[in-house]
Amino acid sequence: MHISTYFLILIAMQTGVWCSSIRQWTVSLVGTAFWLAIAVYGQPPPAAYLRTPTTQQLEWHRLEYYAFVHFGPNTFTGEEWGRSQSTPDVFAPTALDTDQWAKSFADAGMAGMILTAKHHDGMALWDTNTTTYKIGNGKWAKNRVAKGLNADVVQLAAASAKKYGIKFGIYLSPWDIHRDPAIPKPRLAGTMYNEPQIFGDSTPGDYNELYAQQLTELVTLRLSDGSPVQLSELWLDGNSGSNTVQTFNWTVFRNIIRRYQPDAIMWGHQGVDARWVGNEDGVTVVTNWHTISRTQDQTHYSGDELQTGVRDGTYWTPAEADARLRDGWFYHPNEKPKTANDLMSMYLQSVGRSVNLLLDVPPDTTGQVVKGDVDILLQFRSQRDAFLNRALLKPGSSVSASSVRGGNDTLYGPGNVLDGNPDTYWAVHDDEKTGSLEIDLGGNYTVDAFITQEHIALGQRIGGYVVDALVNDTYKTVVRGTSLGYKRIDRLSTPVETSQIRLRVTQANATPLINSFQVLGVQDSSF
Repeated sequence: MHISTYFLILIAMQTGVWCSSIRQWTVSLVGTAFWLAIAVYGQPPPAAYLRTPTTQQLEWHRLEYYAFVHFGPNTFTGEEWGRSQSTPDVFAPTALDTDQWAKSFADAGMAGMILTAKHHDGMALWDTNTTTYKIGNGKWAKNRVAKGLNADVVQLAAASAKKYGIKFGIYLSPWDIHRDPAIPKPRLAGTMYNEPQIFGDSTPGDYNELYAQQLTELVTLRLSDGSPVQLSELWLDGNSGSNTVQTFNWTVFRNIIRRYQPDAIMWGHQGVDARWVGNEDGVTVVTNWHTISRTQDQTHYSGDELQTGVRDGTYWTPAEADARLRDGWFYHPNEKPKTANDLMSMYLQSVGRSVNLLLDVPPDTTGQVVKGDVDILLQFRSQRDAFLNRALLKPGSSVSASSVRGGNDTLYGPGNVLDGNPDTYWAVHDDEKTGSLEIDLGGNYTVDAFITQEHIALGQRIGGYVVDALVNDTYKTVVRGTSLGYKRIDRLSTPVETSQIRLRVTQANATPLINSFQVLGVQDSSF
């Protein structure tokens, strides 16, 4: 028995709370431990505030930046949505290398990749039993199989992600042009691909059943060695370019994901687990709340509403910002990638505003990410690392607080914001909704950015914060923010020379909790 448990049992016995039943004794023991904590530490731990993230959502927040991979028939037809409805023979990469994708993303500091297993065109990149409209029926796949090679692109990409230590997710478009009667398909007439048009509430057949079968195949996918594929995220795009009305059975889809991939995040226009940011530019507005008050089954929020979210909303549904390295989602040879400076600006307006960044990096017709695009990703990583790797604060740096919860520096002291531990935080008393930290830099520095993280495991509370820098013996406000959330990176337009920094929480709906605070800059050689 652990010594702390033994100690608590003794206390329980001595205070007369030993009960005849195990259940009663357990409740009494917990209660005794709770009151003992209050007696020793002055105040119990802060209670969770309204909505809080699940363990899976917390892990997802920490991914921050990962790749979107749009690859399929559109890569070869020059389209974005696949209205041409070409046969699977059109899919013909000349040098497919999913290892090259995964290695490039890992080298670029991206935490994972999400592949379009089926885009709006409806052609499946995996060996599905639900449709003839799959790459496996094309010449490229048949030639690979004849040579003893794997032609299941989803399986190959999942294996590559595992090999290079990054997460793997799947995009499965609910809208399916191939099954939509509103979209003409002259190229498929008289072929095995001329399948029943069951997309739409008024059509014969049940498209929801087909989609559920495809989803089930993907969430139960195994690698060639028989090991199960672990999915980090499933992207159920709500976009449609058709007037056909199809009511999706989101409840069934959710249940399938929860049953087979309980650790996966389900992305949709507004959830369940993560929401659209409201644009496709990889940015969000300054004020962004991790909560909203509608589900995927309810009336859709506008793009602007999704960017901001709903303070103290009903559901923890944080935003993800999707964006493109090039102009299109699929590869087009006439397009040029964004610059590293463009990506840095995007990063600061997404990850720097508590929103994950999903950056599309499409392979070309060879089946590889072009070298120029990889070079841009690596340049961006170098620029990002150079910016972030100038932390001035370290564990043990001089930091003081306006107050400490229960007077307990170990559990709630200001030093916790510097320890790099995602589970510790600085906290004040329950009756306080503002507070401040003061940090002595130990010298004169030129400072140009600050990174602040709220302890969101217990909810998003903070709606106002300020960073001050000591200039000529007087504090000068250099940052004024609203919602805090998972992470804020505030970059100054003009650097400031200072030796002391103050972080102030100016507004919160419950006692504020700060997990981490960091100052970026360089030592001033002029002093």
